[in-house]
Amino acid sequence: MTIVLKHRPRAKAARAPAPRVKAKAAASVNPVASLRAALAMPRSKFARLVGRTERAVIDWESSKSRPQGLSQQRILELQRLIDALRRLFDNRELGQWFDTPNPAFSGLKPVEVIERGETDRLWQMIFELRAGTHV
Repeated sequence: MTIVLKHRPRAKAARAPAPRVKAKAAASVNPVASLRAALAMPRSKFARLVGRTERAVIDWESSKSRPQGLSQQRILELQRLIDALRRLFDNRELGQWFDTPNPAFSGLKPVEVIERGETDRLWQMIFELRAGTHV
């Protein structure tokens, strides 16, 4: 007795179209992109904040490379600073705040204070605002 198996072609699974990744969704995946998006800041200004070139920021956001060493440390510090500032200021205005001259810093912009390596001045201001002693 011979058993003959019938060959039935497999039904092809319907392929779902590849999901499109929106810019905001991509930003949530990449920490550098999400940080810059939270600040609504152009790459050139963000590059100044972290002390690198705009090309480096583009590479980080496109995942061609990752921040290393001092760059990684500066990004983590910037994230901590922004988290603290979000508790005090409107999130939508933080990017502009970094680029506005501030009398608390002798007329310097916060971005300039960071470029000078004087982030302790920003932390002092945050401490005083939280304590209610900043004038």
